Amino acid sequence: MNFLQRILFKSIDTTVVSLFRVSFGAFMIYQIIYYYNIDYTYQFMSGPQMLFPYEGLSFLKPLSLPVLKGIHFGLLVSAVFICIGFLYRYAMIFFFLGFSYFSFVDKTLYNNHLYLISLIAFVMIFIEADKKYSLKAYFSKNKPDHEIAAWNQYILMFLISLPYFFGGIAKLSFNWLATDLPAIIVAESQGNFLYNIFSEKTIALFFTYGGLIFDLCIVFLLLMKKTRWVAVVMVLFFNYTNHTILFNDIGLFPMLMMFSTILFFDSEQVKKFLRFFSTKQRIDEIPKGKAKETQELSSTEADSPKWNLKHKLAVTSLGLFVLFQMVFPLRHLFITDNPEWSADGFYFSWHMKLQSIEVTNLTMELTDKSNGAKGPIDVKSFLSKNQMIHLAEDPGNFIQLAHYLSKRIEKETGIKDPKITANVELQFNGLPKQLMFDPELDLTKIEKNGKGNDSWIYPLGSKE
Repeated sequence: MNFLQRILFKSIDTTVVSLFRVSFGAFMIYQIIYYYNIDYTYQFMSGPQMLFPYEGLSFLKPLSLPVLKGIHFGLLVSAVFICIGFLYRYAMIFFFLGFSYFSFVDKTLYNNHLYLISLIAFVMIFIEADKKYSLKAYFSKNKPDHEIAAWNQYILMFLISLPYFFGGIAKLSFNWLATDLPAIIVAESQGNFLYNIFSEKTIALFFTYGGLIFDLCIVFLLLMKKTRWVAVVMVLFFNYTNHTILFNDIGLFPMLMMFSTILFFDSEQVKKFLRFFSTKQRIDEIPKGKAKETQELSSTEADSPKWNLKHKLAVTSLGLFVLFQMVFPLRHLFITDNPEWSADGFYFSWHMKLQSIEVTNLTMELTDKSNGAKGPIDVKSFLSKNQMIHLAEDPGNFIQLAHYLSKRIEKETGIKDPKITANVELQFNGLPKQLMFDPELDLTKIEKNGKGNDSWIYPLGSKE
């Protein structure tokens, strides 16, 4: 306990955490404006006839469009407040709740970087990130306090490490090492000029093992002082190439990850570095109405904090949070041997870019059991463009779609207990084409439980 007290509650300068708050708020302003440009609230929430809820989150329903637009505007305002450090904690709470609601209302919207943003927003509710570079500091009449407990910075470092480390763990799989997935990604990339220097096979091989080694090692290289600057260069190169060459659908994620490397630097050193470029005392260090210099209290001068109930609760909460984030992404080990195929244990596990699905056939059919009459179902008439793109990424989506259609058909046509089947043929990660499940299976009779006993899904590589 004394060791944890010294490590987690030692006083450190708030410069790094405060800079991260400013940048996070700025990135979120960009993200919310982007949502406005694509009409997010209608296109992805209010407009679709049905949504695909996560297990355990089916209570998340799209509200009326005016309410959704009001929340959307509130997200923009809260992002601005976060950036400038005004009513920071209230803004952070609203942003976390609103952004998580927007992100997790439909499985077809799932994206690892949106999940990371939600985790960061949740943690920042409890972090004192507004002690510097904020309106709160500028208008404070008290002597500025630029120190925070070290765990404030450490927990953010931990969150930024998750996509890298578990992304590397996920790459130690059949889907990354033994399929044509890396070659497919390279072939579809925007880096055609590279083919004038290297063969496509060479680039794919480098991408396969370079990406794996980078993800597994980069966090440790960032943590070690001797290798930190080399690691920063690697992070910049890795994220830049991801954004400009390999992928065109990852938005601001690379920029966020590049800037987040500042979290791995000593805050006192960052403060000294910034002061090197300024001959005047920064405005946020001067209490309003006072021009005399203030003297910061160094961590060596600060009294050692007492091990009190507040500290014990903080350590317990941090321990449980960290433990959950370390265990939950590995749950698929007890459920399935291929989470990308069955989608069991896939979500919230940092399995990034491990799926390449080309749907070669997708038809659904309705059968009236009372007379045997059959007819096709036009799937596209019920789903949005985004939902159609991501439908086959999770077999359970067809179960949810069948249950939705069954209730709607009963209500609109009077057909009792209709049978709904689907013929779904696809090519997964460049492997031979195969069916996802039995085309004669009545999907209305299947309940997707996500616990690894989904025997209705054909195994990957099955010739059935």
